[in-house]
Amino acid sequence: MATLPPDDALLADLDKVVRDTLAYFEGPGRASKARVDRWQARDVLMHFIYFHDATAWGIQSVATGGPLWPVPGDSDTVNEVCRRLHEQESLDELLVQVRLAHARLLRAARGAPDLDTPCFRRANGDTMTGRQRLELLARHWAEHVQELRAAAKAG
Repeated sequence: MATLPPDDALLADLDKVVRDTLAYFEGPGRASKARVDRWQARDVLMHFIYFHDATAWGIQSVATGGPLWPVPGDSDTVNEVCRRLHEQESLDELLVQVRLAHARLLRAARGAPDLDTPCFRRANGDTMTGRQRLELLARHWAEHVQELRAAAKAG
């Protein structure tokens, strides 16, 4: 099997993680009442939408000569805002939004001239490149699903 170029391999890995995550939320995660800290499965899905979009916005912003994309608060604050904004939406509506956000992110990443360019600024001032964000998203999504599965088993 041929080795994929680094950007293609990175995007293929993220795409696989997202597809696995969607399968979880379309299957056992659909009705799960499991909690990881204070977050239920639906809450986790809600913040995936924002962080996927924010990463796409950052990649697109720097690709067009704009600024790094700012995250306005720490992760818990952003996650809570996302939860409140999406709390009245059905799981199916959330899944549609995740798919759309994922498609936007893949388009932005594929069109980026250089994923090693900083594109994202956290509230604490730390910056990340597009590549670092994509790697983090894949790891983060997989970890959340593993934690939700474990919590459901223990539950």
